Amino acid sequence: MNDRQLKELDRLLKELKTYTRSLERAERLDKRLERISWAIEKAKVRDILLNYTNPTRVFFINILVGIGRGLGLTIGTVIVLSLLGLILKQFVDVPLVGEWINRLLEYVSLNNRRV
Repeated sequence: MNDRQLKELDRLLKELKTYTRSLERAERLDKRLERISWAIEKAKVRDILLNYTNPTRVFFINILVGIGRGLGLTIGTVIVLSLLGLILKQFVDVPLVGEWINRLLEYVSLNNRRV
């Protein structure tokens, strides 16, 4: 073998080492990802078993979720209707629309007094 062939062989060996190290890193990463995936799947199964094997827990969680939704809906409705009322009050002075809005506001205030 001449000097040129030895240099080429040396270069190829260095490339092979580089690729080997990259492959080893990829294999280690693959193993880590498999462990992470397994842990996530195990956690999901644990969560499902925890929630569905205890009916009392499921009942109370559903009660709390229902209360939260009800309160959220009520508060959201109050905010939207209040803003709508404030906006409608700005149009009371408009000729045709103002009369209709004024009657609507009177109706609302009369019903508030009855409650």
